Amino acid sequence: MAGLRLLLSHSARAQLLTWIIQISAVRYNRCPGVKMRFIRVKTGRNDPCHCGSGKKYKHCCLGKPGDRMRRGSAHAIADEIAEAAAEQPFESLEEINAFTAQLTNERNRWALAEFCGLSPEQMTHLLYKPFSSPETIQFSTDFTPPPNVRVILIFRALVETIGDSGLKATAKGNLPLKFCKALAQELPEEDDDRYLLRYRGIRSELDFEELNCTRLVAGLAGLIRKYRGKFVLTRRCRDMLAEQDYGRLYFELFKAYATKFNWAYRDGYPEAEIVQSSFLYTLFLLTSFGGVERSQQFYENKFITAFPMVLKVFPETSYTSTDEKARYVYFLRALDRFASFFGLAELMLESRELYRDKYVVRKSAMLDRFLTLNF
Repeated sequence: MAGLRLLLSHSARAQLLTWIIQISAVRYNRCPGVKMRFIRVKTGRNDPCHCGSGKKYKHCCLGKPGDRMRRGSAHAIADEIAEAAAEQPFESLEEINAFTAQLTNERNRWALAEFCGLSPEQMTHLLYKPFSSPETIQFSTDFTPPPNVRVILIFRALVETIGDSGLKATAKGNLPLKFCKALAQELPEEDDDRYLLRYRGIRSELDFEELNCTRLVAGLAGLIRKYRGKFVLTRRCRDMLAEQDYGRLYFELFKAYATKFNWAYRDGYPEAEIVQSSFLYTLFLLTSFGGVERSQQFYENKFITAFPMVLKVFPETSYTSTDEKARYVYFLRALDRFASFFGLAELMLESRELYRDKYVVRKSAMLDRFLTLNF
């Protein structure tokens, strides 16, 4: 049933199997010739919610946006199985399993509006096989990323400072304060982060959030490591630098950031893993719609439509709604600190507001050189 991973949640699959056959195991064992009949059971208000939260349906998804969409696939499949059973009752559980597998495989290839025309099968590749689906997802390393890409700018400064002799770590294992302050002064004048750094000051690497992030990601990518109290370049990193293979260096940083680094570390909000695991869906949206400037709300809407379960991660408070917090975290992590940080999107300030600035978004020229999606 692996093909149902996107189409149906775990609890929905369990309920679907309940719908498929309601027959006593004892009766079936005693009467092997009995034909399987289909009985469909609706989710009652007091039944456990089909989303798997453990709450009653009436206290969870009943009446919420997206509930019909989540339940519709299971009901549609159940209806088709019921129709097939009415015409020719199933002789065994194996027949039901075979018919259900064929039906769900067909449905998993249907284009869905909530996925912007992608099918559940294609979404499976984006979410679960981003680096192991060469037939549909291709990353290029045959290019040189622009030097003003933030992650590259910081990484190159770090590499140059480490050099051949290494860079001594502090007693707490961080980068030396002198280096952190010097690099902060080199940030572009218009950058908001430089203003914050100058206003608050830098007392350790941890105060320079982007540098701390880049150093950690480079370590996860196997490009730098600690050796005898110093930060040093790995042999792998030195080889790529010697060959001037900057496209490969960029890809290794990109892959480590997408799959090994915890995005929630940078902001302290709840993890909301789907924001990170859908990083390729974000790039798909930029590839599809980023040729012209669009509001950040456009991308936030697309994300929440595809993954409405994210709203459950953020509790509502007296000063912000669940929807507002989910939108903010998606923009911060996926568009600002991922796509923009890696030079794949451009963010232009549209207006400054009391609690949250508004931006317009478009894809960068580098995105089409780096990523190809064969959908």
